[in-house]
Amino acid sequence: LIVAMTGDGVNDAVALKCADIGIAMGKGTDVCKEAAEMVLANDDMSAILEAVREGKNIFLNIKNFVRFQLSTSVSALMMIALTTFLGNSIPLNPMQILWINIIMDGPPAQSLGVEPIDSGIVNSPPRSPKKQVVDLYMLTRVCISAAVIITGTLWVYSKEMVDGQVTARDTTMTFTCFIFFDMFNALSCRSLTKSVLQINLFGNTTFLFAISASILSLFGLIYVPFLQTIFQTEALAFDDIFMLVCLSSSVLFADECFKLFLRFFIDDKKLIVKSEEEVST
Repeated sequence: LIVAMTGDGVNDAVALKCADIGIAMGKGTDVCKEAAEMVLANDDMSAILEAVREGKNIFLNIKNFVRFQLSTSVSALMMIALTTFLGNSIPLNPMQILWINIIMDGPPAQSLGVEPIDSGIVNSPPRSPKKQVVDLYMLTRVCISAAVIITGTLWVYSKEMVDGQVTARDTTMTFTCFIFFDMFNALSCRSLTKSVLQINLFGNTTFLFAISASILSLFGLIYVPFLQTIFQTEALAFDDIFMLVCLSSSVLFADECFKLFLRFFIDDKKLIVKSEEEVST
């Protein structure tokens, strides 16, 4: 139970301080405002509802951002660590790793932070203030996504490196595969519990722009001769691109299956508390 208290006078200060959320009126006393966590500048009580909506949405967007960053970072680190441990050459060169960390991960992750407010978010129950942002549910999804990305990318790498020598084509296929995995992973991170078929795919224009820009920059690295020299890549055929897109979409399919499993085999109320509806006002 989360208790909110409104007040405007000195005598309300103690109640505002003891409540989970103290709300002071804009025309109230300075003592009242100091004791409160929220101040209604225009004394409009309906603004509280809007503040609740914004606060819950911000919390969810933070979880989406963290989940995406964790899954991609763990995938990249584990992929390099595994190849080194097995005595193989690193599948990506330094320039490609730098490009992934700065350009490919950055814009999609930032765009997840501006996901529009869900119309039904205000009806969700409050989250316990002691609940952590990174919970068991999120860690499970991170591990599943990372495992799929690592497995798929290393499979492409081993499949291409048949002669034991790392060539430009080997690294290009691996590099492209990893980035496509990132893009599908970002799409799955737009909601913690809802399927991609249940969300408005075109609702977040920033996300669409970030994904489009990332893919266009990837094609530039692959097909522009000047950039091919810098990043040690080579042009790929349409069949290669199509195969990589189909393979990398498996991370989205795996996440969708996990969400479906939870909806069918775990009580809805428990799922809400453990996931996306664990939001605070």
